[in-house]
Amino acid sequence: MSSPAFLSPRSKGFTLLEVMIALAILSLVAVAFLRTQAGSVRLADESNQISLATLLAQEKLAEVESAGFPEPGKISGTGDETFPPLRWERIVSATEFLPLRKVLVRILWREGEKDRTLEMVTYLAQK
Repeated sequence: MSSPAFLSPRSKGFTLLEVMIALAILSLVAVAFLRTQAGSVRLADESNQISLATLLAQEKLAEVESAGFPEPGKISGTGDETFPPLRWERIVSATEFLPLRKVLVRILWREGEKDRTLEMVTYLAQK
């Protein structure tokens, strides 16, 4: 049995060149997709670290607020078990208006090769 006249022997499959071009295009798309995924994972981790730092800063501000009118000075510590990679500093300073204190809480952590910082400031009045 012979093949129909409109099918030539060359049209029965793909050439090696067509397959190689298709694989090259597919690999470029796969690399772009993997880069996007890696960036997404990095951003999610960064977002998580910023959220933890914000929670720790709020906790330290709440501690100083509940303790009453703070004396000027600087103290620091680590995030303990709840916030293990984080360190914190609390700096209380006097203001021009004597019954008012400025409280700065700084959260520090290392992200890869970079040192990151988050700061929160509040003012507390003497009651």
